Amino acid sequence: MMRRWTPGLLTALLALVVFGWILYIPQRALNPLRPIPAYAQVVYRSATPDWFFSFFPMLGENGSDLPRVWKKQFQSLKKCPLAVAVAPLGGRERRNTWIAVSAAGPHALLLRWRLTLFPPENIHSVGSYGAWPVWQLDEPELPVWARVRFAITEGLLICSISEDSHDIYYLLDTLDGRRPSKAAGK
Repeated sequence: MMRRWTPGLLTALLALVVFGWILYIPQRALNPLRPIPAYAQVVYRSATPDWFFSFFPMLGENGSDLPRVWKKQFQSLKKCPLAVAVAPLGGRERRNTWIAVSAAGPHALLLRWRLTLFPPENIHSVGSYGAWPVWQLDEPELPVWARVRFAITEGLLICSISEDSHDIYYLLDTLDGRRPSKAAGK
C-alpha cells in the first residue's frame, strides 16, 4: 500500500516546490529604488500610493476603454509600495523623465502573463530588452511628449514617462547593476 502512495506524494511535493520557487520573490528584489538612477531626485515614496492613480484616470474605476478585468489588475497595484522619481535622462527637448516603480510582488508576475496572453487595445509590446519584455501605453489623453513605456521584472513594475522612448532601457540597465542605483546608498 505504501508503494502506491509514495510516488504520488513525491510528485505532489515536487509540484509544490516548483510552483513555490516560481512564485517566490526575494525581499531584495522588491526594493523600488533599485531601477532608479543614483542621481535621480526621488519625489515620492510610500507603502500605499493611492494618490498616484489619480494622475492616470484611464487606470481608475471610471477610466477609459480598458476592460474591467484590466482595471481591477491595475487597481491591485494601489496596495503595493511605490517610488516616483525625476531624472534628466535626455530627449530632444531635454525634458526630465518621470520614473514610477511599484514593488508589485506576485501581482507583477500575474500582470506580465496577462499582458503577454491578453493585451488590451491601448497597450502593445515593443519587444524585449535583455530578459525583460517592454510594453507601451498609447493613451490619447496624455500629452504628445509623454511616451509611457513600462517593463515588468521579478516583482517590480517599472514605468518611464518621457519624450525619449529609450529611457526604459536605461532604467532596466540600472536594475541589472550596469549603472549606479539609488538603492546602493540605502
